[in-house]
Amino acid sequence: MIIVIGDLVADLIVLGGSSLERGTDNPAEVRITRGGSAANVAVAAAPRHPARFIGRVGDDTIGRALVAELEAAGVDVRVQRGGRTGAIVVLVDAVGERTMITDRGASAELGAIDPSWLDGARWVHLPLYGFAAPASRDALTDAAATAVRSGARISLDLSSVATLRELGGDVLQRIVRTVSPAVVFANEDESRTAEELGLDLGDAVSVVKRGGDPVLVSHDGERFDVAVERVDDVLDSTGAGDAFAAGYIAHALSGAGPRESARAGSVLAMGALRRAGAL
Repeated sequence: MIIVIGDLVADLIVLGGSSLERGTDNPAEVRITRGGSAANVAVAAAPRHPARFIGRVGDDTIGRALVAELEAAGVDVRVQRGGRTGAIVVLVDAVGERTMITDRGASAELGAIDPSWLDGARWVHLPLYGFAAPASRDALTDAAATAVRSGARISLDLSSVATLRELGGDVLQRIVRTVSPAVVFANEDESRTAEELGLDLGDAVSVVKRGGDPVLVSHDGERFDVAVERVDDVLDSTGAGDAFAAGYIAHALSGAGPRESARAGSVLAMGALRRAGAL
């Protein structure tokens, strides 16, 4: 079982929303989709390996609809309920790059996780967003410790430059030491920020996604590039990194090494670049 712990929110995708004129109408294509990095990974992984999502949503109509959508995608869903479900406005420019306005809502209030929800875990994936608030940080680190004792591997996605800076180097280092990830995912900007903050990943495999450039993998003192197929018709990059993580994890669980797993992740990410919203 792949278990992903983190956010399930509503995404409001605004295509052509990167250049707004203040004080008047700005025509754009607007779509409402399911979002949240953790939920995206679970959905992308589910067709390839049994997947479970753990998180928190509001006790509201949106939360119930999002949970039902996850379940319809084949994900085993375990959620706490309370407060209001979060939402993110995603402004997408002409080349598919995103600017996000975030309100994590109930996701930021994740409490202690029922240990039985971790039963069967072979791999637990943790996006960094879940560590932003102290309460949910404790819930995630406790869950990771429980899973590791049962033999599961852990992966951490650095997720966001803003979140990295907000947490700071000392807190980030404590998270890495406590969670002991086997794999750490990042994009180029996140990797650079982590280095600026002095983050030491220890023995973790470092996987750095670089858009259309080769993925950079560092493992056991070795650094190598994994070629990716460049996508020229990018519509929206939302969820591409999450699809990459899902492909990597599912392949690694089948016994593949970092090089082959990174290649599988890049193939899955390509599909996400050609659609609006998450997978």
